[in-house]
Amino acid sequence: MRIILIFLLLGLVEPTWGAEIRIQPSQFTRMGIVIQPAVKAAGGNGARLPAQVTVPPAQIEVVTAPLSALVSTVRVAYGESVKKGQVLARLQGASFLEVQREFLHAQAQAALAAENRRRDEALFADGIIAQSRLSATIAAERQAAALLAEKRQSLRLAGIAPPSSDTAPSGEAVLRAPFDGVVLEALAQPGQRVDAQTPLFKLGRLAPLWLEIQASAEQATDIVPGDTVMVPGCSNPARVTLVAPQMRMMSQSRLIRAELAKPNGCVKPFQFVQAQVISSRTTVQETWRLPAAALVRHQGRTWLFRAVEGGFDPVPVEVVGEVAGEVSVKTDLPDGAKIATKGVSAIKAAWLGIGAEGK
Repeated sequence: MRIILIFLLLGLVEPTWGAEIRIQPSQFTRMGIVIQPAVKAAGGNGARLPAQVTVPPAQIEVVTAPLSALVSTVRVAYGESVKKGQVLARLQGASFLEVQREFLHAQAQAALAAENRRRDEALFADGIIAQSRLSATIAAERQAAALLAEKRQSLRLAGIAPPSSDTAPSGEAVLRAPFDGVVLEALAQPGQRVDAQTPLFKLGRLAPLWLEIQASAEQATDIVPGDTVMVPGCSNPARVTLVAPQMRMMSQSRLIRAELAKPNGCVKPFQFVQAQVISSRTTVQETWRLPAAALVRHQGRTWLFRAVEGGFDPVPVEVVGEVAGEVSVKTDLPDGAKIATKGVSAIKAAWLGIGAEGK
């Protein structure tokens, strides 16, 4: 017996898997053993994995300062929901006066060109001027109209309403939300001087949203695009759209991306959640939830100890998720099975024969 024990300790002889580990209930207290019923995980073979809610890049738009200006007022802050056309901020500056002045000048030139065209059309009809003169006048009118359209677009991009000829230029621009969404970043501050194209706000649409799920290499092997992802509090499921082929260097995990098409406010951007990935691949094993302390490692595999009459049976498991000290595992257990949740180190020692006395 001592020779066998030495080989066990050296790892040269494997224990007999599935053999009962003889421990009587009267020894539980002394060995610190606690048993409790195994609990089935909701959702069948769903792996519970940590995830973060993100906004897809296509759903984000940055609002910048159109010209060098002073931020006079800011109407929204980080995290606020906004409606399309809602005022975000007001800017003031001499640059806006110049744009308004150029628009008024182009407007006057376009009106003069239109008047010249009408006059020359009448003169040409009376045979007073040649066709070439009328053609030149029409070309000048078209150029003036194109310049006016350009200046009107410059006003729109600057957030300035087109001024009328009988009002003085305001020198003020209004930045408005381009769509319904939420303020992801608010960088503008009242009294701040900004240059052209300085980012002031970052807005995001809240549908759809992405779930950036972290999975181990083992967990990711059973996940494919199209699999269902459930999030607590969300009535609509997400769908896996990407299983990254490479590992992340820092976390040594693989990225699983799922799209939540209709969040309906159940999650918020940048929120951390626990996502349950339900694989579409057929499995004959059920998923169980148990404390992480109930598991032991031996020779590259993970085990739990199922309580049976007269002791315990070691049962191999596959870990599919871990959350705050609780793990989800796939294995074959009968309904009503009880497992050891404390004292597993003592059971493992008895399993391997460590501490056994020679006869």
